[in-house]
This record gives sequence, structure tokens and C-alpha cells, in this order.
Amino acid sequence: MKEIAELKYLDRVIKETLRINPSVPGLGRVLTEEIELDGFVIPAGSKITMHVFTTHRDPEFWPDPSKFDPDRFLPENSKGRHPYAYVPFSAGPRNCIGQKFAMVELKIVLAEILRKWRVKSARTQAETKMQSTFVLRPHGGNPIYFTPR
Repeated sequence: MKEIAELKYLDRVIKETLRINPSVPGLGRVLTEEIELDGFVIPAGSKITMHVFTTHRDPEFWPDPSKFDPDRFLPENSKGRHPYAYVPFSAGPRNCIGQKFAMVELKIVLAEILRKWRVKSARTQAETKMQSTFVLRPHGGNPIYFTPR
């Protein structure tokens, strides 16, 4: 666990990847109380959806939002950012209880793969068309190539 915690750059790469392509692109909730948003009253019991995919591209919090930049997650660049600007595992009382495990698992698997292989996608991010079912995935798949190091 100590060695995994030292993989700071890999942590930032994973976070930036989840910002650009969140696993779950939308979150549904039922309001337990009435709220007012931009002058509109939304009654208790309303079903609402937070579009994570769009939230993670809001230029107010993410300058040049389409650019892949892991340094967005350096402590000095994250300071002052709204806590709900980045929610790849949801947030608040109903967030994913397995998010820490998922991050550790991702780091272990990626570290093992990247130690032995160079990995290259057959398509660029711009060429990849995404589709959303319950999870976000590349439409038609995304062939990748592994070359031994």
C-alpha cells in the first residue's frame, strides 16, 4: 500500500481520465425537500439527474476542458475547486463506498501492465465516439495495441 500511495502521477492520470470519461456519466436522485435553483423552485419528490459528463467539462472549473492534463489534480491546482466539480464516484451521502478500493485496484492493475507493456489506442480521443448506457463506453469498442517493453 505504501508503494501504491507513492504513484502520485498515476493517480493524477487516473483522475484526469475519469474526469474526461466518467464511468457513470449521470446520477439520478429524488429530492427530499424543495429547492430553488436559478429562480426556479423544484418541489420535493422530483426526480433529478446530474450530468457528470457535462459537469466535468464546465470551463468555470476546468479551463480548456477537452485537454487531457493530469496536473489539474496537483494540490495547488485543486485548491479552492468546488467539491462537486469532480464526482466520478458520485458525492455526498450516496457516494460509492468502493471508490478507494477502485482507485487502489486501478493503480495496481495499470502499474503491472505498464511495467511490461507499451499501450497504444487505435483511435484518438477525438475519433472515439462515446455511448452511454448505464456506464460510458466507446461505441463499437476501442482497439488497443500492446507492445512488450
